[in-house]
Amino acid sequence: MNLYEITKEYLEIQQILETEELTAELNEALMLNQNQFQTKGGGYGRIMANSQANVDGATAEMKRIKTYIEQEQKKIDRLKNALLQSMLITGTNKLESEFWRFSVRRSEAVEVDMIEALPSEFINIKNVVTADKVAIKEAIKRGENITGARIIENFNLQIK
Repeated sequence: MNLYEITKEYLEIQQILETEELTAELNEALMLNQNQFQTKGGGYGRIMANSQANVDGATAEMKRIKTYIEQEQKKIDRLKNALLQSMLITGTNKLESEFWRFSVRRSEAVEVDMIEALPSEFINIKNVVTADKVAIKEAIKRGENITGARIIENFNLQIK
C-alpha cells in the first residue's frame, strides 16, 4: 500500500468513528493502518537518507571540480601572463608556432581610485528597495495591519 492509500484509509476509519463506537474490528483496522504508516514512514526515511547521501556526494564532487577548474584557470592565467611579459620585454608583437598564433594587443580601461572624489556627473547611483521582514513580522504580531504583507505559517518535516 502506498502512503496516499494509507492516509486515505486512515481518514475513512476516522470518518466511521465520528458516527460509530470503536469496535474491536475498527480498533484492529486502526492499529494495522498505524503499523503500515510506521513502516512506510521508515521506508521514506531510508529513501531520503540515500538521496541525501547522493546530494552530499554530488556537492562534494562539485566542490572538487570547482577547485580543479579554478586551479587550471590560474595556471592558464600564469602562463598567459608569463608569455605576455616575455613578448613585451623582447619587443615581440607577434609569435607563431605550428598550432598557435600570439599577438600583443593594446587596450584601455578606466580605473577609479576614489569614487567620492569624482564629480557628480560621473557617478551612477543605484537604489535598492527591500522589505524589512523582521520589523513587519513584529508589527503584525503586535496587531498592526500591514497592507501588502502577512505572516504565513509553514510546516517543515524535521528528520533526526
